[in-house]
Amino acid sequence: MHKDNNHEVNTCPSCKTKFEGKFCHNCGEKAFHEKDYTIKKFIEQTVDIFTHFDGKFVRSIKYIFTKPGFLAQQNMQGIRVKYAKPMQIFLLANVLFFFITHIVGVTDYTPNIGDEKFGGISGYFIFKWLSPLDDWIVKQIGILTDAKLEHFGISVNEFTNRFWLNSYIYSKSFIVLLIPFSGTAIYLFFKKRFRYFSNALAFTAHFVSFQLIVFSIISIFRYRYGIDVFQPFTWLLYREEVRPITQFFTGSRFELIHMLYWIPYLFIAFKRVFPDESRLVIFIKTYFIARILFFITFVFYKKLLIVLTLLLMH
Repeated sequence: MHKDNNHEVNTCPSCKTKFEGKFCHNCGEKAFHEKDYTIKKFIEQTVDIFTHFDGKFVRSIKYIFTKPGFLAQQNMQGIRVKYAKPMQIFLLANVLFFFITHIVGVTDYTPNIGDEKFGGISGYFIFKWLSPLDDWIVKQIGILTDAKLEHFGISVNEFTNRFWLNSYIYSKSFIVLLIPFSGTAIYLFFKKRFRYFSNALAFTAHFVSFQLIVFSIISIFRYRYGIDVFQPFTWLLYREEVRPITQFFTGSRFELIHMLYWIPYLFIAFKRVFPDESRLVIFIKTYFIARILFFITFVFYKKLLIVLTLLLMH
């Protein structure tokens, strides 16, 4: 039985179950006392939340960058209480990403009208035969765009500006779709290794968080200070004599830049999570996974975001 505001309270205020200790055994509600409503207690709880939050997040972010795959490994082993949850890390990375890219003016993850024409499955050598599918997708998006333009009855420039504003807003929420889409690709490559699909999703959430944070840092150097940290690599690998080979294995310069930090991270992470898998097999899988994730992120996701924006814009 507990006192609250000078009244005897022996039932949980949330589910009306009789208290049998400091917490309700049915729903977990805490049995509050009068002292729990004091300013001192409020301050103590606030400080505890921030110190607890900070400790878990700092530890988790540190491991994402210093031990790729470690958090996913811990998650698979059921060791989770010491670290921030995968989606908590992603949400923090997402906030930092959109804050930084907004300041420096980077729009690589946010499509505009006409971007559906760039990139497609037929851009990959083995899928050249799917060019009609890419053309059909572009045509359908064009039809939807024209229908929306007619519906609003505004000029093309005004419509483009409105689309961009909506796309920028929706991209902050829809970017979470990268996790299930990319997670599915990763899971299919390691289906016999991941015990549960949720393990692959946790791994992917950590990778996407890493991806967004690194992209943000690179953007600061490039667009704020004019420093292209990957310029030596693009110069070396895109010289005339080696360009065809580079384009075959890594695609465009933009894709090459991402492969330069995606592949090493994924390789180390997969090797840590699956230590008994041979390095050669891990590397081959990593290469194909990285190329697929790039397609998902900068082709499939952007086209999907264009469609969703057109359907939802107001």
